[in-house]
Amino acid sequence: MGFLSLLISILAESSGKTVDKLNFKRNHTTPRQYIYLVFLGMTASLLLYIVVTWQHLPHFSPIVLGLTVLVALFSFGSNIFDCLSLKVNDLSLREPLVDFEPIAAGLAAYAIFPAERKPAFLMAFILGAFIVNWGVHRRKLRKFQAKGIFYLSIAVVLEAFLPSLYKESLHYMSPVYIAFFRFASVLVLSTIFFPMKSIKGITTSKVWYGFIAGVIYTVGAVASIYAIKILGVVLTMLFLMLGPSLRYLSGYFILKEKVRKGEVISSLLLASVVVVASIIQ
Repeated sequence: MGFLSLLISILAESSGKTVDKLNFKRNHTTPRQYIYLVFLGMTASLLLYIVVTWQHLPHFSPIVLGLTVLVALFSFGSNIFDCLSLKVNDLSLREPLVDFEPIAAGLAAYAIFPAERKPAFLMAFILGAFIVNWGVHRRKLRKFQAKGIFYLSIAVVLEAFLPSLYKESLHYMSPVYIAFFRFASVLVLSTIFFPMKSIKGITTSKVWYGFIAGVIYTVGAVASIYAIKILGVVLTMLFLMLGPSLRYLSGYFILKEKVRKGEVISSLLLASVVVVASIIQ
């Protein structure tokens, strides 16, 4: 069940990113419109699921509230900076740094949770970091691209701490409610601090793309938290390093982007590292 959740998470993340880029390319969606529509879709779809399946509310203790606030703040910051970074209008340019998200999250969890430590995993994350660093620095960036990559770097750092917060939250809440509180809090905070200047530019097409992406991301987010619950953070992040290959394929075949040899090689190297580490663990 844990590995099935991982597979669903990887496929959903790749599919959601592809829908996002299609929305930006075809509808010229702005960052503010994007974050509002996607998180509205995620919150609404998960709320509907909670109501239909009669999910019981968790007990709200000070610890639960504290963890929820931390998840909300890290998620809000991560999504805002990731949204701003989308000015890099090239999926394959963003991906080498996006590849670092599970590596950074795995290293953070390795330091926080001693029970999940295995030398093979640590070596895999370290090698993965070198591979990603190689992939990022082989590109010459224009000024607007460098700015977008800087924003994405901040988003990656903030995102790295979320899986460890999820694991702590799982002692008190189900994966469904962890995801719901995250989505709802980001939606509320974005409405307050990152609002759309006008709703005149919101078209039916933008709403549909945003809602579809939101539903896909919801499935992936809940699946990844279930994987963390079953497999632990470190092992989950190790296997999430396999995601880049799917995202490159979507960039090449669906978005018609030029996927460069450096990105292909780095993703294959990451996949090799994951396979070796999982065998010798």
